[in-house]
Amino acid sequence: MSNSLQLTEIAISLVAKNLNPAVLNPDFLKYTGIIPSDWELANQPVYNNNLVQLVYKNGVGIIVQPNRLNVLEMIAGKPPAEIQLATVARQLVEKLSQVEYQAVGINPKAVVGFKSEADAYQYICGKLLAPGSWQEFGGSKVNAGLELSYPLKRGVLNLAINQVNVQFGEQVTPAILFSGNLNYPLTENTVAERIQDLQQIIANWQNDVNIFQQLLVEKFLSSSPSPAQQISASVFS
Repeated sequence: MSNSLQLTEIAISLVAKNLNPAVLNPDFLKYTGIIPSDWELANQPVYNNNLVQLVYKNGVGIIVQPNRLNVLEMIAGKPPAEIQLATVARQLVEKLSQVEYQAVGINPKAVVGFKSEADAYQYICGKLLAPGSWQEFGGSKVNAGLELSYPLKRGVLNLAINQVNVQFGEQVTPAILFSGNLNYPLTENTVAERIQDLQQIIANWQNDVNIFQQLLVEKFLSSSPSPAQQISASVFS
């Protein structure tokens, strides 16, 4: 591995019934205080019947679909104190408290770079998967990825592992992408109880990211841990 584990993105996904994407537009978000008035859009908003997508210059994005509201943030290189997505998500829940929320997901993504595509391929097909003739067919190697699920005391930690190419500056680097989803159903009976539970889960997002990173470092990167990997993995502790 040529690079340490690097968090690149975190998203908070709110699953809800009968959500109207058209409700969330830039003016509504600013007038209600969900988005600070000095935030600028990075590009033109996307609007259609089933999707609203707003992306701001600071790396925060809001994507709304009829059954899901996602708040995401590109966080590579950001100090933890500057990460805004949880504040935005909590404001959205407060201002849209009558929405029938069903579940919430804390979804971090992280990458580890490799010196070559062959090294990245070997990580999945040589380290995580057992070698065998199944890895080649018709003269070509298989494109492999893994999807794993870990039951937690509450909820589930889902993990997808895929080979990708990522861009650092002007350089494209072969890498392994780890995509996490800590999924929590909301089971409380009253609206007020669901909102309180939802807000507590959002407020606890840093702990969920730590759990995600702990899993990666201890179970997937532990054979050759470098000091840089271990420092990066404790960024939210």
